[in-house]
Amino acid sequence: MKLFLPATIAFVSLSVLAGCATQAQLDAFRQSEIALQEARQQAFVECSTEPQCSRVWMLARHYVEARSATGIRRADDSVIEAAAPHTFGVAYFRAEKEAGDGVSIIHLRGMCRGMYSSDGGPGWMYASCAEQIREAEMQFRGFIDEAQ
Repeated sequence: MKLFLPATIAFVSLSVLAGCATQAQLDAFRQSEIALQEARQQAFVECSTEPQCSRVWMLARHYVEARSATGIRRADDSVIEAAAPHTFGVAYFRAEKEAGDGVSIIHLRGMCRGMYSSDGGPGWMYASCAEQIREAEMQFRGFIDEAQ
């Protein structure tokens, strides 16, 4: 009986600490997802003339190539996409062009193997992937503006 009570208290204490760690991890995941969403919302450029759009599209291709560990898998008038790397935790990117009424919008989107688990939660490479993607998406517009 003397050993049972301390063991029970220790088990309950560890369970509570594990629950707190899990909640802290979930809170960090949510905050990171918010930061990624903000970066994704800023990872676009608008263009309005054909020469300007051609230049921006060319720059977007250079950006995708420079930021991706793999080569370009697909490139046409509406999509530039790097091949998915075989390695987990390595970001790769895709640019898409949407033509509108007088204005085209070019979006950048990052992807990374191992970022999410099968249930949609953070995968084992989440922190590394999120940082790479957030950084690249946040810098996309500045890169295009500087190069024009």
